Amino acid sequence: MKNMAKKILVTVSLVLTLIGSLTFVMTYKNIGFGEQFLYQWIASTLIVAITMAPIGFMMVAVISKIVVLVLPRASESKRNVIIGVAMALVMESIMALVTTLNNIEFTTLSELMNVWWSALIIALPLGLLISLMMTTLVKPKLERYLAS
Repeated sequence: MKNMAKKILVTVSLVLTLIGSLTFVMTYKNIGFGEQFLYQWIASTLIVAITMAPIGFMMVAVISKIVVLVLPRASESKRNVIIGVAMALVMESIMALVTTLNNIEFTTLSELMNVWWSALIIALPLGLLISLMMTTLVKPKLERYLAS
């Protein structure tokens, strides 16, 4: 039981760190550093963590299976890079939407799309870096650790 609690703590800490980093950048792009920044950032991080963590675990499994089906002869490292890029694009898009909806009161769909796009584009380089590191370096080690 103690080992299971440790594994859960490691996983939750990792997820919150990743989500917190990305929502920090997105919240900054949405509202800048002002009085409401800390509150909005924490709120966005928690909302995204509650909604995205389950979706993320599901998406990595689905995307991984699709990549293996489409590229059965590709090396594992090549597949992991493709999975990382795909995960970054999908997850960042959803995270930017959730963060933008939390931070901005919009009156038109066009306004929402513009603010969402700005948040996505500014956070995407960090998201790609994190996702590639996760799929190529962290994920294999984390899977071994969680299986132990």
